[in-house]
Amino acid sequence: MTLFRLALRLGRVGAIAAGLIGVAAALAQPLAFAQLAGGTAAEREVFAQQMEILARQLTYLLPLPHGLGTMAGWIEWRAIGALEVIFAFWAVMAGSGAGRGDEEQGLVEHWLAQGVSRGRYIASRIAAFALITTIVVTLTLAAARVGSALGKEPVPASALALQGIALLGLVLCCYAIALFAAQLVTTRRSAVALGGGALLVLYLVDVVARTDGAESIRWISPFWLYDQNHPLTNGGTVDVLKTVALYVTAATFAAAASAAFVRRDLGAPLLRRPPLDSEPTTLPASDPFLRLPVLAILDQQRTSILVWAVALAALGVFFLSFTRTLVDAMLATPSFRVYMERAGLGTYTSFIGLVWFSSLVLLLSIYAIVQTNGWAADDQEGRLEVVAAQPVSRMRIVVERLAALLAGGALIVTAAGAALAIGASAAQVAIDNGHLALGSVLSLGVVFAFGGLGAAGVGWRPRATVIALGAVAIASYFLQEFTPLFGWPTPLADLSIYALYGNPVSGTVDWARSTALFGIGLIGTLIALVAVGRRDIGR
Repeated sequence: MTLFRLALRLGRVGAIAAGLIGVAAALAQPLAFAQLAGGTAAEREVFAQQMEILARQLTYLLPLPHGLGTMAGWIEWRAIGALEVIFAFWAVMAGSGAGRGDEEQGLVEHWLAQGVSRGRYIASRIAAFALITTIVVTLTLAAARVGSALGKEPVPASALALQGIALLGLVLCCYAIALFAAQLVTTRRSAVALGGGALLVLYLVDVVARTDGAESIRWISPFWLYDQNHPLTNGGTVDVLKTVALYVTAATFAAAASAAFVRRDLGAPLLRRPPLDSEPTTLPASDPFLRLPVLAILDQQRTSILVWAVALAALGVFFLSFTRTLVDAMLATPSFRVYMERAGLGTYTSFIGLVWFSSLVLLLSIYAIVQTNGWAADDQEGRLEVVAAQPVSRMRIVVERLAALLAGGALIVTAAGAALAIGASAAQVAIDNGHLALGSVLSLGVVFAFGGLGAAGVGWRPRATVIALGAVAIASYFLQEFTPLFGWPTPLADLSIYALYGNPVSGTVDWARSTALFGIGLIGTLIALVAVGRRDIGR
């Protein structure tokens, strides 16, 4: 039980963060529906039609909707549907932590020295995550039940329970895949990259399947298996075979990860390359970029930056594939046309600026958080100490990290913007390339803000920084979404980093807010420069 309690303790921070997100979304979205949907059958029908059109543009973030004119359908799509990606990200971080993070902190070696078997150790980590996930999912769906009751349309508890069973299977499946991926690499950073990359590919398969594509391979995606369950809108039943497939997949990968953990050496991957038959040399590496500031960091990150650039470019092209049809359809609906014109969304450029760029800055913030996680890992794994011993000043390290972060972000944004412009031309979607370029440049302010805050946190408390930065992103998202919905004071929305970015692509730039965005990054950088010199490396 001592080992199991330790496993619960190690997973509590991520569980608390995921639980707060889930409960907040599940509680607030039913209240939002009660305010937006109207009270008559005619108003509900119009609302459902409008949201159905809107939902088609969000298939890369949310599942296909069902019954949007009902409270149950809204909860299934807007509240619980948004949690797929969030809980999957939590599962990746937890799986990589259990698979590699414990070893980096010396916990595995300590417990093995106490006589604990490897099988028991990994089993305790899996069991603890399963229990924590069950609690988080239960609280989330209980919040949805409370929210629907407050909205005067309570959703059946039995249907929510069935939805929870399917959601639990998805999260456990993502965790098991990430845990297995961690056995194939040597560091937690690599485990996050490999596990997250694998789940990203599987998620993109589901995204394509939502538009009737990838029929031959969609069954391999756990996200697609989960999306086939609609107990809230189809009479309280689930697809038993696909739900069972989620749990079978989770059990299979968990068993494979456990077997790999038992078999491999500590600190080593499961599969090792044979040693190269070459003579040792004292000559320095021939890569010229390793000798140049900033470029050395970018050279080491070239694969991950390429993946990010290709992924965002592909998402941009996918978004454009239905933008013209979607905007034309909404403008053809009189009631929705009035709404779009009042919101300043009557052109393709303004629509892309609101929908695509709001998603882009969210993804860029994730990129910045991932890089911050790497900085914290450098501190804990000893790489920062090696760099500082060259000797390289600590202040230079901070500046180079942030410069590399902005340079990498610029490459990603450039790739996404170029793909968007080329795709718009091919699809005959008229957009203002000048506004597109302006929005792309200003989106780097979001990267700088999160990077500056991350650098300040790593210079002070590396282990807690990633969680704190994730909390900032979550709070920013909810403040931006709920402030206008519930009529909260406008200054409250200004606390959101995403709200400070605004919608510059529409042609209206709030330079005061944009300056504040870059100012956050600058202040964080200054704090980092001071903090990094006052803390011992590795503590």
